[in-house]
Amino acid sequence: MALSHLPSRFEYQTHHPRRCRVLRRIEIFALIIAVIALVILHGLLKITTIVHWELGGTIVLAMLYFGFSLSLRYFWYISKKEFIKRNLIYLLISGIWLLTSLTILIFHNLIPNQLELILDVSEFCIILRSLYETIILIRRVSSRGWNPALIVAASFLILIAIGTTLLMFPSARVQDLTDKDSETAPFLVALFTSTSASCVTGLTIVPTGSYWSRTGHTIIMFLFQIGGLGILTFGAFFAAAFGRTMQIRESVTFSEMLESHQRGDVRRLVLAILGITIFTELTGAFFLSGLWPELPWGDRIYHSLFHSISGYCNAGFSLMDDNLLNMGHHWQVWGVMPILIIIGGLGFAVNYNFMLYGITHFSNFSVRKPLFNHPTQKVRLTISSRLVFITTIFLLAGGTIGIYLLESIHMQKEVSSGELLNSAWFQSVSFRTAGFNTVDLGELQPQSKLFAVLLMFIGASPGSTGGGVKTVVFALAILSVWSLLKGRDRVEIMGRTIPSALINRSLTIISLSILVLMSSTLLVVLFENRQDIFLNHLFETTSAFATVGVSTGITADLTTPSHWVIIFTMFIGRVGPLTALIALTNRGPSYRYSYPEESVNLG
Repeated sequence: MALSHLPSRFEYQTHHPRRCRVLRRIEIFALIIAVIALVILHGLLKITTIVHWELGGTIVLAMLYFGFSLSLRYFWYISKKEFIKRNLIYLLISGIWLLTSLTILIFHNLIPNQLELILDVSEFCIILRSLYETIILIRRVSSRGWNPALIVAASFLILIAIGTTLLMFPSARVQDLTDKDSETAPFLVALFTSTSASCVTGLTIVPTGSYWSRTGHTIIMFLFQIGGLGILTFGAFFAAAFGRTMQIRESVTFSEMLESHQRGDVRRLVLAILGITIFTELTGAFFLSGLWPELPWGDRIYHSLFHSISGYCNAGFSLMDDNLLNMGHHWQVWGVMPILIIIGGLGFAVNYNFMLYGITHFSNFSVRKPLFNHPTQKVRLTISSRLVFITTIFLLAGGTIGIYLLESIHMQKEVSSGELLNSAWFQSVSFRTAGFNTVDLGELQPQSKLFAVLLMFIGASPGSTGGGVKTVVFALAILSVWSLLKGRDRVEIMGRTIPSALINRSLTIISLSILVLMSSTLLVVLFENRQDIFLNHLFETTSAFATVGVSTGITADLTTPSHWVIIFTMFIGRVGPLTALIALTNRGPSYRYSYPEESVNLG
């Protein structure tokens, strides 16, 4: 939880600065205790009524103290308007809790289970407050000027740790009703699932639908939603949504995270990211709702939302134990899911650029109130956006044709051309980052598996929810080779020259990625000692590194050391390329001298 968000330069505005600091510290302590009580209350299945109400009383007392502390600090503050402005969120949360609780008590004759309802409201307010305090902490860390690469890695480690802890509670998994004792998920199972969800991979060692309960499914959904967008994005969103100014260091950190080259553009970009995300996921959920007509409405809505978020975040998690197997003929699967995956894989900055391009070229919004305060002049498509779009189209078309032709060779069972083309299209989209499958990937031809490894290695686009070395890196490497073959000393495209530093970074990322991938594959092959399925092991480690999540069905059968290798590979695959890019972006010391040149043999 965060410490007091009141900067020291504002402490003079209160009559009792030391007492205010003590009250704030007690607030943080009370919030931590309330969150622990909340987790225990809903994490343990079998809990006595006495303990239940003791924990509930702790939560209610914490809310009472928050109101008392706010009231006291309000009376001590010199400028009442300034206090309200700086503590608006805290006042809103406490005000909602107080008004709701008083309403329940006043109309207790009309409302059944008043105490439980007050407890529910208190739990909801505790969750809101804890989330806000966490966002404040993230913003404080981002504004400290720390290495952004370190912040990225630490944020994912914290998310994985929290997810592992929550998934180990008995309520997170399906329980045997005939067993008197509650069963918790083993540590390795919870850690593997939490890492896979946080890194939006999709690999699992237990069936997601039947092993985890609805609580577990919700935890997993929040993990890949937060992991897909990035924790720092949520911090930037709250800063932008509530009109708070972003410090220069904080803006630089978010700019590097979100692939934005204009410092003043961060606020608009963050709001656009959240707006596009919410709109896309809700629209996708609406169209996916007809995929499970046999389920009750509540379950249909939940299934639709879960798979829509999973598709947009390129997570690859499904509530069906066999993923989307044998469901490829549904238009929701071959039509809606690929659109969600592609939009999520294009990258936040690219989606934002396309949105501004469409608004400023094909609408008259410029004469009205600007959407997200977008510029009124026409916005051009950047070279990065065009390069991403062209490369994505090329990979989608090439992947579909390649899989179709490769699977047509030595086919052992009769499959119609339409069905084969359908599955080739879906897997071409999914192989690059999504992790869904409509066919049994273990039955693919060896040549198709090797081709899939290439697609997975390339992955999605920069600043997206997907993994891999990224489409732009792949495109720059190809352009670099083409320029070299043509005898040119620089890379040119669309009337622009690509800086040589970007070419060097792209080649560095590819080299490091190959090193990590080969090391992970070597370890898995060594631990498993199954030379007959080497290609499956390469397929598995590539899927983990590129945070794709597709599998030939061997994930659960791997040994414990191999599971640890996959866990580290998923983490490095999600964090490594991004942190490497940020690290390479930082310029080292400049030297005023250079050594004499000398050629070396290349072949």
